Amino acid sequence: MPQEQFKSLSDNELLLLAASDEAAYSEIVSRYLGTVRRLAHVYLTNSSDCDDLMSEGIIGLMKAVKSYDSQKGASFSTYAYVCINNRMLTALKKTNRIISCEENIADVKLPENQSPESIVLNREEIDEVVSGIANNLSKTEKSVFELYMQGYTYSGIAQELGLDTKAVDNALLRVRRKLRRK
Repeated sequence: MPQEQFKSLSDNELLLLAASDEAAYSEIVSRYLGTVRRLAHVYLTNSSDCDDLMSEGIIGLMKAVKSYDSQKGASFSTYAYVCINNRMLTALKKTNRIISCEENIADVKLPENQSPESIVLNREEIDEVVSGIANNLSKTEKSVFELYMQGYTYSGIAQELGLDTKAVDNALLRVRRKLRRK
């Protein structure tokens, strides 16, 4: 179907086509880029940070296109707005936590007997453990673990990832088991 014909289709018609047609997928995403842009500007006025936030919003929009279920009663525009907004808020929370951690780290005083070499060795050991963990977790386990570490509840993780609460619990059990082995 030529891309011009997509413009006359409703969101629901486009969503049905988007599963198998890249042009339909692109059309539905482009329809909602304005929503992403507006939300990003509501949260931030700094253009460089706004671009990062828009990227997060686009990821939320793409996730909405892939996971929308018309049988659940919400219109796509409402669902997309919620997905975009949630993704942006998560990114903002994460950024604020990182800034807060950086500020707290700046206040930490190192023991006088710790040399720069030992600090580097400790960091290398930590990096090795973190990469080992990352390589041993499945995609779902990584996603669940990251959200859990950001302070999400089991039900919040389930909602964010489109999983059952029991699936989140099982994924975290597997993560814990793998972490203990490391």
